[in-house]
Amino acid sequence: MNTVSKLAFSYRSHFTCSLSSFLPKSLVVPFNQISDKKYKCLIKAGEPITEGQLLAFPMHGDESDDAAVNAPIPGIAGAVVKCRLPNGRMGQGLEIKLAGSFNYLGKSLEKRDWRLVGHDDVLKLLLAKGVVNTFGGPTSLVSQIASCRKRGGGYLVVRLFDEDPSRCTDIFVGRNHTSEIAEGASILASLMGAQGIVFLLPKDGGTVVENELVKDFAVLTIDVDETKYPCGLKENIIRTVKKHVRNTQSEYFGDINVNSLFVDSQTLFCVYEAIVLGKPVIESFVEVSGPCLRASAIFKVRHGTTIADLAKQCGGFKIQPERVVVNGMVRGIMLSDFEVPITKFVKSLTFLPKSSLYDQDFTACIRCGKCRQACPEQLFPDILAGSLLFTDKPPVLFNESSVLCSGCNLCNSVCPSHIPLAQIISLLNKDE
Repeated sequence: MNTVSKLAFSYRSHFTCSLSSFLPKSLVVPFNQISDKKYKCLIKAGEPITEGQLLAFPMHGDESDDAAVNAPIPGIAGAVVKCRLPNGRMGQGLEIKLAGSFNYLGKSLEKRDWRLVGHDDVLKLLLAKGVVNTFGGPTSLVSQIASCRKRGGGYLVVRLFDEDPSRCTDIFVGRNHTSEIAEGASILASLMGAQGIVFLLPKDGGTVVENELVKDFAVLTIDVDETKYPCGLKENIIRTVKKHVRNTQSEYFGDINVNSLFVDSQTLFCVYEAIVLGKPVIESFVEVSGPCLRASAIFKVRHGTTIADLAKQCGGFKIQPERVVVNGMVRGIMLSDFEVPITKFVKSLTFLPKSSLYDQDFTACIRCGKCRQACPEQLFPDILAGSLLFTDKPPVLFNESSVLCSGCNLCNSVCPSHIPLAQIISLLNKDE
């Protein structure tokens, strides 16, 4: 385990069960849970809302590719207000005051045979139920499926562990909801016309993928040491699969590439609930931990519940936190506002005291070369970042090599000048 993995792994907890988070008396449901697109609110102030009701849809663009936003609780609609999002940006959301009865909470939901429904209707259900792909950040699952179908299939790649070693949310979901994940995988594989399914399991076992529906596809199962970072990003997974294929001389999966569909445990669980149970995506599994809290837990959280609400359910703070890290110590985002609502984007929250934070002001590059040594893609992060910061037009060679960046953030963690190298390279790719 490398130094970064050891540091991140020290914040990781192991859980055997999840808890339902407390239902807030009122909340704000953000619309912008995937992108910066503007959403059209379908509800007027004062109208009654049922649990799971469609609240908003994208106003423009290719609407067939963007998932809806559904009501996490029943109640009365308030105003559309501005709210801060877990990614640090601002967005809009709908206020809801809790009232009325529930359609899904505490109810036994009837299972449906999705194989009797046409593929196009299943895709429409994924949109209407608000299903997104949370692998590496929330993206449009339906658009990814459409791309795979257009290219003629490809592989479905299922990661049953977290790409950030300080998190254990996807590992938890994978171990405790195996049958749901297997059926979710069979649904997606059928929709995209997959050539096969790759399951990547955490090294210490505990996850067995068994489902008769999966037997319709070629299946490859690989155990991965998830404590060795990075190992859960697309580029890492592709190398792992190709190495396994070479060693085992398998007939399939050797042509896997970035055009395959990569998903995680939480995404497949949502697919199962949406298509088999008819339940919209109105809650997520969220790990809440950190040295500031009196207790840690994995909650099933209704979207719109605030970070502060979850801290209270953990017994409050024994040490006053300075920041909360969203989605992991290595790849996460640091916030100082605890009134931010939970969205589909959030998988973990880590509360940290001031003593755990380093000086975030960055200084000039000292040419130490540590970022080059740490980069698993053998890039020169210092030169890539400098080409954007200090020249009007970066050299074409640098632009081309920047697309190889996997976004592991290792360069950030070793830079003594605290330069946000990974974020700068990401901007370089966007400019390209």
